[in-house]
Amino acid sequence: MNDIEKRGQGDLQMADILQLDESKANNLFRKRFVRYQKLAAELGDDAAYEAMLKHYPAQQKALMGAFIDDNSLAKGFQKAIPLLGLMGFKTEVVDVSQHNTDAALEIQRVCPFIGLAEEYGFDTPCTLFCEMEQEAARRAFPGLKAEILSKKAEGNCVCVFKYERAARTPLVTQCTAEKRNLANALGQFARLGPTIVRIGFRMLKMKLYKP
Repeated sequence: MNDIEKRGQGDLQMADILQLDESKANNLFRKRFVRYQKLAAELGDDAAYEAMLKHYPAQQKALMGAFIDDNSLAKGFQKAIPLLGLMGFKTEVVDVSQHNTDAALEIQRVCPFIGLAEEYGFDTPCTLFCEMEQEAARRAFPGLKAEILSKKAEGNCVCVFKYERAARTPLVTQCTAEKRNLANALGQFARLGPTIVRIGFRMLKMKLYKP
């Protein structure tokens, strides 16, 4: 393996995971900026991107697969939250699966890359980190869709990533799902009873005391 290939490997190795904390993660992020700058100077931006990405799908297959191979996407990503926390992320996961689609939204309240991007002269860190990570995931897991819906680097309040794939096992039938949704809606409406009563009294007072 030549020097360029070594520099193209994914950043997070098993030794890193076993002793990971926010400071070590920050150093790994810095190394990626430095490595990309060196590769871009040697090869150009497009070739540097591909060189950085070359070994990343295998890393994603091993690391991400450990969480999602035997779980739904939402459950798998939820299990990964403690690991992301060690790297300085504040993560929430929402299960948006429906019909025969296994899907999840990953919401990041903190982006540790923005300040580093400015420090190293990048307009945005998204291509080098999140977009590359999603492309690696798509290559590692054929059939997985990955999309960035919101970016803190572009002024949004959070980063939002959507992942979806065909459900591994058939989900409930449409009829069963509709019945379950109706039952849930009725239950939620019943719990709103006290609030609805308060709203009724307030509207009545508005009518009675209307000038």
